[in-house]
Amino acid sequence: MSDWHSSDSREWTRVGDALIAGIGSGMGPYEASYTVDRAPGRILNGSVSADVRLTDSAATGAGLVCRADQDWTFLAFYTAPQDMADESTVARLGVFLEGVLTPIAQLQEPVRLERGFNHFSLEFYSDQVRGEIRAGKRTYELETSCAHIPFPGYAGLVKFYAAGVLARSWSVERTRIPFVSAGSRRKEGQMFQYDVFLCHASETAKEVSAIAEALAARGVSYWLDKEQITFGDRVSEKIEEGLRGSHYVIPCVSSHISERGWTRAEYGGILNAELSGDSTRVVVPLLLAEAVTDDIPLLFRDKLWVSSTNKVEFDRFIDFLLSN
Repeated sequence: MSDWHSSDSREWTRVGDALIAGIGSGMGPYEASYTVDRAPGRILNGSVSADVRLTDSAATGAGLVCRADQDWTFLAFYTAPQDMADESTVARLGVFLEGVLTPIAQLQEPVRLERGFNHFSLEFYSDQVRGEIRAGKRTYELETSCAHIPFPGYAGLVKFYAAGVLARSWSVERTRIPFVSAGSRRKEGQMFQYDVFLCHASETAKEVSAIAEALAARGVSYWLDKEQITFGDRVSEKIEEGLRGSHYVIPCVSSHISERGWTRAEYGGILNAELSGDSTRVVVPLLLAEAVTDDIPLLFRDKLWVSSTNKVEFDRFIDFLLSN
């Protein structure tokens, strides 16, 4: 882990290129240990995200840190049990100042993590901080003001109570744009649970999953079939729920998109409503890596489309989503 600094190098390691593993007992009353990614440099405003899995059977603690130095000072968003005998955990935002914990905010409802990986994200801009955990079909959000660490630092991972932790899909980004709070997104008259609905052909599932991760890293919420539909669900009902709850419908354009009846049904109804004057939901085509403009279905070739491979354009599109 040459780009990483750990409170104890014996407790953190890389497993191949995909996984970061935390093991060992940790220090202090919380048996805590942390590691930070030094490659992106020190960041004042930005976001960090990862898929995190607790490998122990008992409820233990883990999460993300930002604005960290290399001497036990950082802002943390994490989940940990109220009591070691608890099966559920509680999401918290807290500040460590040279190892001394100052609690900042705590979510009232318990967090029930999945046995596998759960998606953690942490956004920070000026004194505003927002943490989110996606565990299965549930999303837990915690947002507060925190003026304790107003200086740049590194982003990383933290674990408590000698937890065994695996992390993948690690992402760190800096930003000059304030993140959009959950409260603002759910302001009166805005009924959307998701920012975007991603519809795609099955052949492009891997590429679209990577796009979904990039959206989530910037704080854009999304509906994606493989995450929302499980065994026993009525597929058509789940798709309709997703469409009703999404502001923008994003057909992920490839050479296969026009061949798939489900995909046409997903964007077709919204497009027909839009052409009839209902702008409640909007279709925005997103061209995938191997797509060409001729792959765009005829009904929305006159729409301004977005390229998934043009980073500047794609980032500008995310800024648009967050501002709307």
